[in-house]
Amino acid sequence: MELEFASNHLFNASVNLSEASHLFGIPIGRKYIQRLAVLRATDKFSQLYGHTALRLHPLKGTRAGQYAITLTGNYRLIIEKVNEEKVRIMNVEDYHGN
Repeated sequence: MELEFASNHLFNASVNLSEASHLFGIPIGRKYIQRLAVLRATDKFSQLYGHTALRLHPLKGTRAGQYAITLTGNYRLIIEKVNEEKVRIMNVEDYHGN
């Protein structure tokens, strides 16, 4: 699957573990890199539902159209489906902090 990024920080963290660890902390940075590898290895968005470890789920309300993927504990990766073969990486957030 093709990925696009909402910011240069997210892109830079996607190609460099040390940048991801600096931006998010070591455990979350590692999971960020791992989850992006799964996204890149997947052909179509609908196939992501077959990866139970991702815990992919749609968001509601003002965030309709966005999806969350679990990273660690309270942290999740927020993505938007552009089309069946492309997603936009929006953010990494602590959902208890929102």
